[in-house]
Amino acid sequence: MDNDTLTSSEPPLKRHPTLQPLSREHMSGLIQARNLQRAAGGDAHQRRVAVEAFTRVWHKEIRSHFDDEERLLLPLTDCPELRSRLLAEHGALRELAEQCAREPEASASDETMLRRLGGLLHDHIRWEERVYFESIQRDHPEELARLLHEADRIERLRPGARPRHTLGSSTGSGQDKERADEH
Repeated sequence: MDNDTLTSSEPPLKRHPTLQPLSREHMSGLIQARNLQRAAGGDAHQRRVAVEAFTRVWHKEIRSHFDDEERLLLPLTDCPELRSRLLAEHGALRELAEQCAREPEASASDETMLRRLGGLLHDHIRWEERVYFESIQRDHPEELARLLHEADRIERLRPGARPRHTLGSSTGSGQDKERADEH
């Protein structure tokens, strides 16, 4: 994993509007990946806190995120290697997340598993952004345009999928303020 998974010297990738909510959710996944990796080298309390936080985010956002990617994007995936990799990595991450939820104390005491989970989550998200999403938006822009209502649904359901406002941006509409207050 990079020293700092949240910054990069690479320019941001331009995302199709349908993919933008899923792409925005990747930030919380990267934060969880970083926290798991850092906690793996920490004390028992740090590891427990990281497992609890990951499990919370898993249930609140990541699990549904995976389901939406498979439901919406997998049918658009022409390349068998991309399909196989997406399903294999989602499967491995689901298993590890279920282990954390089922056995939080045992998971928190397994430094190797926390490093593996954090590394796999990080690498999976980076692959999706750099390869998988790029392939889908390059090969299927019309199909993605027909799925724009799904992007709206995802934004309504999961706060991490919504556009983020920077300190320098204006408050905008009342709806924007309501969204910001929900965080």
